[in-house]
Amino acid sequence: MHSTDLDRSAWSLRPHFTPRQALTAEQLNAGLDDETARQRLLNQAIHGYGVVLGLGLVTGDDGYLHLHDDCLEVTAGLALDRHGRMLYWPGGRLHLDDLAGRPPRQEGHYTLSVHYAARPPAGDDCPPVTERSRWRAESVVFTLRRGCDDADRGCPHHPRGACVGRDEYLCRRTGGRPGDLDDTVAVSDDVPWLRRRPGRLVPAPDDDWVYDPDGEVAVPLACVRICDLANRHAGEHDHDNEAEGGYAGHGHEPGHGYCPVQPGSCEVRPFVYRNPLLYELADGCDVRLPRVNEISWQDWIDDGWPAKVPWADFRERIEEGLEIRFSRPVLVSTLHEASVFLTAVVAHPDVDYGEPRRVPTGWQGYDGEWRPGVEPIGVDEDLAWGVRLRPADDWLDAEVRGRRSNLFEGAHFELTVRGQLLRDECGRTLDARPVGARGPRAARPGGDFVSVFQVAARPAANY
Repeated sequence: MHSTDLDRSAWSLRPHFTPRQALTAEQLNAGLDDETARQRLLNQAIHGYGVVLGLGLVTGDDGYLHLHDDCLEVTAGLALDRHGRMLYWPGGRLHLDDLAGRPPRQEGHYTLSVHYAARPPAGDDCPPVTERSRWRAESVVFTLRRGCDDADRGCPHHPRGACVGRDEYLCRRTGGRPGDLDDTVAVSDDVPWLRRRPGRLVPAPDDDWVYDPDGEVAVPLACVRICDLANRHAGEHDHDNEAEGGYAGHGHEPGHGYCPVQPGSCEVRPFVYRNPLLYELADGCDVRLPRVNEISWQDWIDDGWPAKVPWADFRERIEEGLEIRFSRPVLVSTLHEASVFLTAVVAHPDVDYGEPRRVPTGWQGYDGEWRPGVEPIGVDEDLAWGVRLRPADDWLDAEVRGRRSNLFEGAHFELTVRGQLLRDECGRTLDARPVGARGPRAARPGGDFVSVFQVAARPAANY
């Protein structure tokens, strides 16, 4: 037999009750403490750290902080700190005097954070026993820390030459392959926090309450600007004064206070990715890419590939031009002959191969001026909601209206939109999914949108 020195120290300890047993306060409290520890452990491991819902700073219609008697207002919300403790705030106003820790002494940007706070039961060594002796209360306090840092929401670094697969990534990020390794991604920051224990709680501004002052444990909520209020003027604030770091409002004593300027509410806060949010992200709800929403020849597509478009229908519509409508506007400068084009695939005269030929575009207006064949439509300044492709008049005369044509025996056409060349006002490429395509994770950013149809042979004509 081999003996091992396993450390079997229990991480969970709950009282076991038996019939007719006299229960003690120690036993009951031990059971409650164990359930609390389990809940926090699960919060750490499953949900992580950050804001779950709410805890936003109330602003006016102009985006500037809405201050009332020098107080900002934080909406109701829930967060989880690094130790898995729930930080619930029912909503309310915050003055600088309500904050824990040292108040700001100079102007600048500060990070507003929420911390775990508790009010322990009063000691019961001496009678009388008060109502507070029976309860342990939990709440939150807020602090300001000078400076603002954006939350890290980037992907972990993949070292050059490291061929990390899904299994390796999952194992490494969850701590299944520990160590400081330079040939793979880093272990998630959540893993070492699992073994860390909360630090000592210190007195909060309210005498009966204590809180965890550790800035790494607290959850950042927003970046706010603190101004010197000593020189503020009577009357309503004006934005010109705010831009210079000043404040115009009403108040009592000179000092520092919140500037009524736009806060940075999203950049600094980490987020807990709730299941509903994860589903939204998996479905691509976080980014809206422009798509081809409608094409003017959709009826030809609906008939299916084997159905050939009658020559008369093809001639009428190709002379008018083929129109494409987008779900979101795209930059006019990205709509040109290289990004939107039509290809005719005709039978080669000597072999059985189909030969692709790019259809030339452009037309001459009544004023004699040459017009580009890729024409933006639904134009709003530098954006367009669609595009019309018009073949060149010379091509129409030769291949469609003329007496001889490579198309008269029938052909198939491919209209292509180069998604990687198009950009919307946010700089995003085209989602190249076909019209009407549905389904999660089906987006094709930067791909080619391609629509194909066949044209029947031209009926014989008497000349």
